[in-house]
Amino acid sequence: MMISLLLILVLFEQVCVSPVTRIVVLPKPYEDNKVKAVINEKFFLTCFSQNQASTSSLKWLSPSGQPISNDPTLRIYTALNNQQLMLHFEKLEPTDAGLYACQGVHDGLPDQVKIELTLEKKISFHDTKLEQFIKAGQDQLVQCHASSIPGPEIAWFRHGISTNLKNDHKYQITNDGLVIKNVQIEDEAIYLCQASVTSTGEIKRAQINVQVMHQPIWDVKPIDTDGVNGQDIVVRCKANAKPVPKYSWFRNGIMLVGERYVFTADSLRILKSNVNDRGTYTCEAENNSGKISANFRINILVGPVIAPLEEVRVLEGNEARLKCIVREAFPKAQITWKYADTLENISPSSDSSIEIVADSIEDSNDNLVGSWSELRIKPADRRYNRNITCVASNKAEVNERQVRLIVEYKPTLLINSESKEFYYSWLNVDSSGSSGSSSSHVSRGASVLMTCIATGEPKPQITWFFKTEQIKHDNVKYILHKQQSGLSQLEVIPDRLEDFGDYQCKAENTVGSSYRNIELRMATSPSLPPLLILQATKPESVNFQVTVSNEAESNGGLPIHTIKAQWRFLNSDWSNQNEKNFPVSNAERLLVHVGALMPDTEYLFRVAGVNKVGLGKWSQEIKIKTLSRRQPDPIRVLSKEDCAASTKCYIEWTSDSNGGSPIRDYLVKWRRLSYKDSSNKHVDTNRLGRWSDVVIIKAPITNYEITSILPNSFYEVDVVARNDIGPSASQPFRIRTLPGQIGELEAFRKPNESVINRIILICGSIIAAIILFIIIDVLLLMKFDCGLLAILTKSCTNQKEITIDFKPTPTKIVQHTNKSNHPYKPISQTEDHTGNASIPLRPKENV
Repeated sequence: MMISLLLILVLFEQVCVSPVTRIVVLPKPYEDNKVKAVINEKFFLTCFSQNQASTSSLKWLSPSGQPISNDPTLRIYTALNNQQLMLHFEKLEPTDAGLYACQGVHDGLPDQVKIELTLEKKISFHDTKLEQFIKAGQDQLVQCHASSIPGPEIAWFRHGISTNLKNDHKYQITNDGLVIKNVQIEDEAIYLCQASVTSTGEIKRAQINVQVMHQPIWDVKPIDTDGVNGQDIVVRCKANAKPVPKYSWFRNGIMLVGERYVFTADSLRILKSNVNDRGTYTCEAENNSGKISANFRINILVGPVIAPLEEVRVLEGNEARLKCIVREAFPKAQITWKYADTLENISPSSDSSIEIVADSIEDSNDNLVGSWSELRIKPADRRYNRNITCVASNKAEVNERQVRLIVEYKPTLLINSESKEFYYSWLNVDSSGSSGSSSSHVSRGASVLMTCIATGEPKPQITWFFKTEQIKHDNVKYILHKQQSGLSQLEVIPDRLEDFGDYQCKAENTVGSSYRNIELRMATSPSLPPLLILQATKPESVNFQVTVSNEAESNGGLPIHTIKAQWRFLNSDWSNQNEKNFPVSNAERLLVHVGALMPDTEYLFRVAGVNKVGLGKWSQEIKIKTLSRRQPDPIRVLSKEDCAASTKCYIEWTSDSNGGSPIRDYLVKWRRLSYKDSSNKHVDTNRLGRWSDVVIIKAPITNYEITSILPNSFYEVDVVARNDIGPSASQPFRIRTLPGQIGELEAFRKPNESVINRIILICGSIIAAIILFIIIDVLLLMKFDCGLLAILTKSCTNQKEITIDFKPTPTKIVQHTNKSNHPYKPISQTEDHTGNASIPLRPKENV
């Protein structure tokens, strides 16, 4: 399309301007056959004939009139490219300016075009330092040199381009730069040297950092420093000076040298300091304008060294003494105490049993010094039985050591959820009798694990007794478990009534002993029947609430683990009953559902609790009549509202009651409520109320996958259950689909802005082409009595010769791919395409 427009524009020029020569030179001169180029850049001129058949022997002549060689190794050479003679300048120099000529032969006659090459040079700065130093109290020059062709105009600015400097009492602008008179420190700033060429509009600026030289002034003066023994010491010393000063370091007048001393621009580092590094030091800063120095002292601090602490044992009620000794430190260490587990400080002010005694040694200016502290606890009891920390601190560091304080006391037996006052077991009996009767035949009873826990220091040992006799491990009736300090478990497997009663647990250590009775009780089946309350009645089911008691007197000493429910017809007896077991959790109330009942029928119900011993007492009987047959209850949705996909959704439901008649099928339908657009805004749909076709799902299937729905939308779904009586009530629910992938939301997305822009561009190009076509057609009709449309259709009766001066311009061609996957296909010039006539450059001659 671009080539066609170029042809039309060339034709338009040839119509309006009469040709003078058959040779064309590009680029087109801007005036009087002049062409501009830039020094130090590459450049080329192109020469070609409008009629290749009648013009030949093209050549370029230099300003001196000499033919230019085609040797590409030269800086200036010619090259032939598709009947076009190119004149190449690899790098333009000022001497390349002048009048060049392209000559050729046209119809046997010489023909030429002359082009004047004028050169320009871009602005460049030279001999201009971006950081310059000037001396205070004198007139100083800030240098700036710029060159260009044409020559530049120079201007100076300070603190940005808002402050334009002029010739006055302070500044003078010269060819070499800017003179600052009577320089002061305040003249230090960023100056801009601006070079500009009005004829080309080019402008460049050099940012010059001007610094005023002066003697050193302290920014950071070294101070007395405390170092820690064995650690690095860093002392800062920094002076402000122009130029930057040189630093020297001395100790007692002797310059510091050696690997242990590390010098930086503004600091001294002493590696792994020791007590020998104490002394007076000097930092000296010097430049060519002067010198300053400062003295400071370095002290080496030594952290506290605490002597090892040994474990302390004391009987409960006596005084405990713990002593912490610091062997050396500088300066003197402060000693405190704290509990190791809670980090709580130990102080007489918070505990009347505490007393702390410390030494009275005076601190020394230079020498290492030791110290001590003694913690006294009177009376000491078991709450002090813990690790205690001695903390010694000074300016150098904080050190700690722990000591174990052991307060010995006789055992104490604990009663808690693990170590109880009584336990339950029972005897297993056969069918010939019940436990406890004279005719019963008992086998080994249920095992029970009794736990005894004791505290004491030292840790106590535990033994068991029954009726004053010590129990030994026999692996039959008595089995000892976890026999360790402070804890023991005894497993008892009774086989007779005499095995029940009081057992004794004895805990003993070196301080003393303690006893505690633990009772083994006989467990029974639940003695208190559960409370049965009717909750709901339906044609085929009933719901009850059952309340059980967790009290030992009610459940026989063992938790109720099952509720047994029984029911029968009103006119029958309990020998023809139905029953069902319901597991019991820790809750006291249990919901019981009994199904598969007959509609419009009277029943009797009762429940009983079951523990490990057996079945307890039955509750009071309840008379219930089920409801008559009816439609099913509304379905209950089991699936989640959010779908797992964007165009389909899995739904699942259940029916709590079939109304006394089996459910035959389910009717499923859905409709779209709303959706979210590309900006995630909620949009109601205008299609609300248009339901899908009803889908029939045969029972017992209670799930369905809805397909072919739209992404990022809300849908209303209605599922109705049907039996022989009729359909259930409608109870619609909502689902939401996920946002779709690329291509799924095209109907709901805004048009892509790039596509809109492309359509506008194409339409604008077509309109511009039509307007150009009409203008050229009118001009051709006025000059040749034959319009462009007649030329294209070859219907002109009296055609005049139309010469087109086609001047190709080097163009970078980029192949674009249309996003609609229908790229424009270029028409080959060698193919004959019907209906696509080309513009004749010259009328055909009659043969």
